[in-house]
Amino acid sequence: IALAILVAAPLPMVANAGVTITPLMLGYHYMNEAHDDQRATLVDRGGPTFGPNANGTSIDANSTVPGGVALDSDVYVGAAIGIEVTPWMGVELEYGQTNGDAAANKRSADAGFRGQPWDYKQQMLTANAYVTSDLITQNYEGAFKPYVLLGVGRSEVEVITPKGEGFDLSTRDTIGNLGAGAFLRLGETVSLRGEGRAIHNFDNNWWEFMGLAGLQVVLGGHLMPSIPAPPPAVEPVPEPAPVEPVVAEPVVVAPVDTDGDGVTDDLDQCPNTAMGVAVDAKGCPVQLTEDLQLELRVFFDINKSNIKDQYKPEVAKVADALKTYTDATAKIEGHTDNTGPRKLNERLSVARANSVKNMLISEYGIAPTRISTQGFAWDKPIAPNNTVEGRAMNRRVYAVIQGQREVVKMQDGTTQPAK
Repeated sequence: IALAILVAAPLPMVANAGVTITPLMLGYHYMNEAHDDQRATLVDRGGPTFGPNANGTSIDANSTVPGGVALDSDVYVGAAIGIEVTPWMGVELEYGQTNGDAAANKRSADAGFRGQPWDYKQQMLTANAYVTSDLITQNYEGAFKPYVLLGVGRSEVEVITPKGEGFDLSTRDTIGNLGAGAFLRLGETVSLRGEGRAIHNFDNNWWEFMGLAGLQVVLGGHLMPSIPAPPPAVEPVPEPAPVEPVVAEPVVVAPVDTDGDGVTDDLDQCPNTAMGVAVDAKGCPVQLTEDLQLELRVFFDINKSNIKDQYKPEVAKVADALKTYTDATAKIEGHTDNTGPRKLNERLSVARANSVKNMLISEYGIAPTRISTQGFAWDKPIAPNNTVEGRAMNRRVYAVIQGQREVVKMQDGTTQPAK
């Protein structure tokens, strides 16, 4: 983990998320020694002999240096760089090398097997593509992500013999990778990686195998799917008010109060007032402007932008207020503590503010135009960053919701939305 952070820290943050670097891949390269005869044919390019030796003579299959080479299994070391094409698919270019022991084989019926100790170096350059389980589960917030891998590339094997023996034992072949493994995300940028891989040599038709482990760093954060805004609500077309039939006014001996609002009909300029509504001297409802002032605070874990369950009811209260006050707006601010690089914290503070915004949009249907977000990184702490408790207070989202609505005053002192 420390090596991955040291590699990623001095690099500038890229404009787009998803650039992957695997600075170290370690594994065991199993050579499948049951197929040494095939491998011997591959590196023995001289047919039944190795070709001329240092003295200019040919060495046949029954000589003291027999016609074949066995390659021992050994440690594989590699690195890779790539990019996330989608939230569930990535491509990468991988280079790796295996250094081990090699031995010349003698296959005559009377001599059996005989070894001549040499060394070999195998280099591989491959282009791989992998697809994670998110393609099916769509669990983009999860930490454990199994994957399958497919790739193609080139392999070069060079057998290093002592100076003076005169052998040139090397081969360059086309190979294919087929693997399965899993990523374990340790935070926003670093993941552990484990994989089992089968390697097929197309030119000589044999298989090799690997077990791999490594660290992957993602510059700029993982790709995440965008949440589409809900379609705008279609306002219902109001039905036309019924036409009141014109009737002759009855002869009224004394003024009456038809709607019971306390103002007689001869003075009532707003007839048919609903029962219980407070009215002025003209019999019209008393309308007031009611202000909304609401605050929201949500706190986050280290390097996380997902909303914990304990704060989701608070976000629901904000959604209810925005639905009640149809002209109200929300200003959401994201903040971090001072841990990690500046650029990462700027992106993380924006991601935390967007988590609250996306929840209001996707789960409660609030229009995106009513919500604004802004990230401040660690610029506005509310507690000291030199303690664990202070940093926990600073990893937060703070939202202010403001608005007004017109209400009608009731006779009992309460209010109701104006129609």
